[in-house]
Amino acid sequence: MARNDWRSTPAGERRVVNPPAAATDLAALSRRDFVLLAVLGCVLLVLRYCIAEVGGFDLHFDEAQYWEWSRRLDWSYYSKGPLVAWLIALSTALFGHGEWQVRLFAWLGYDAFLILLFCFAHQFWRCRRAGWWAVALGLTTPLYFSLGEVMTTDVFLFVCWTWALWAAWRALYREQATAWYELGAAVGVGGLAKFSIGLLPVFLGLGLIMFQTGRRALLRWPPWGGVLLALLILSPTLFWNAGHGWVMFRHEQGHLLGVAEASGWPENLRNFLEFIGGQGLVLSPLVAVVLFRTLGRPPRLAEPRLLWGLSLAVLAFFLVKATVSKVQLNWPAPAYIGLLVLFAGRIDALAPGWRRLTLIGMVSSIGLLIVAFFPTLVGLPLAKAPFKELRLWQEPIETVARQAGSVGFLMVPSYHLAGGVAFYWPQRLSVYPVAESRRFSQHDFWPGIEREAEGSAGVYVTTGDQLPSQVREAFASCQPLPPVSARAADGSLRRMLYSWRCEGYRPTAWPKPTTY
Repeated sequence: MARNDWRSTPAGERRVVNPPAAATDLAALSRRDFVLLAVLGCVLLVLRYCIAEVGGFDLHFDEAQYWEWSRRLDWSYYSKGPLVAWLIALSTALFGHGEWQVRLFAWLGYDAFLILLFCFAHQFWRCRRAGWWAVALGLTTPLYFSLGEVMTTDVFLFVCWTWALWAAWRALYREQATAWYELGAAVGVGGLAKFSIGLLPVFLGLGLIMFQTGRRALLRWPPWGGVLLALLILSPTLFWNAGHGWVMFRHEQGHLLGVAEASGWPENLRNFLEFIGGQGLVLSPLVAVVLFRTLGRPPRLAEPRLLWGLSLAVLAFFLVKATVSKVQLNWPAPAYIGLLVLFAGRIDALAPGWRRLTLIGMVSSIGLLIVAFFPTLVGLPLAKAPFKELRLWQEPIETVARQAGSVGFLMVPSYHLAGGVAFYWPQRLSVYPVAESRRFSQHDFWPGIEREAEGSAGVYVTTGDQLPSQVREAFASCQPLPPVSARAADGSLRRMLYSWRCEGYRPTAWPKPTTY
């Protein structure tokens, strides 16, 4: 069933026989498997809706930010491509205003990710059990499942990364010329979501240049046709950035190449250790132990070496970066996709004890997810629980709106709060970040508060208890409203919202953002 591609068989692992060279076509996949995948996808949609409703998950500030983008459709945006905003605009146009409408395509995207994992592993190992093991790993990988619950760019990055990796394997080792164009399409569509997908073609290209067979492949037209297709798909985003100071590239450059501040080596060491420890939680600790034990040595054959090498190259990139700056837990997550495909075909070849440990790891991951989504089941206070930023936004914002009465616009200290306040405010009003020291955001490309009519009224909403002097000076009067507390069911304080109703707006020069 599984390929014995590693240089030696680890102790306790059963040795298996290499399969024939011919790959199974996608058309040959069982209709039953696709029916089961469709049923699984529908069940997951219902499950995710129930998780969001029972868990009381309001929009995260990133989700609310993307929803705000969807109100002003464009070819790109400050920090990300346009795909997420386009999909939110489509789902809300079809189904109305609400949290599940914002998240619908993220849930569908996660289903697509599992289907692609199945097809890739099935074809790579020529075994349907490997396909289902890949689905099981995708379902029980905590970070993948968690990010599939909310509307972020990551789930679409996972979809396109899997598609691109599958296409690259077929292009190189099944000599499918059309797969090069699939690779280009996957990178192009992925770039419309998150530009970090560019790490895959970069490392793939470097790998091809290093080997003679790869260099020969680059002498043919299809690889370059794939490059042109990717650029064609990305061209609207590229043209938008060219007209806006390449702002998204500067933002991504800060993420990828930025270094730590002057805090020095203690901060760098802490960030590095957090990165190492956090990666175990991405896969779940037990699964990570078995996976890296099984795949710890380079494969002997070229096909698995492609997946192994690309995955390790991306992980090494972020490992090095973690020594000089903070790396978010989700950034290296796509690198594990290739390793999951490789591991899926090796599980049945494991010794019983290691296979049992893998299954225990998967089950424990489900337990971790349940605790993360429903922390009160184990007595964990919501104020200290994972996903705390998804809770207790709607009610306090609606309370502030009732206190404020009729106003013409909203003001907040930064873009982090802007989307959530705009989304949960009963009326669709413009919202302006106006803090004296704030990060650049998409709002800086839109008409600002300067356009508001003289004498109009607005409300300033913040989680702090101070009204900026700039806001006070821009109005004839600002009156504080009663603070609004957001408390969990156990009575613990989650946050406080402070607000001021300001009347008699006097157009003034507002400070520009200080950092990107």
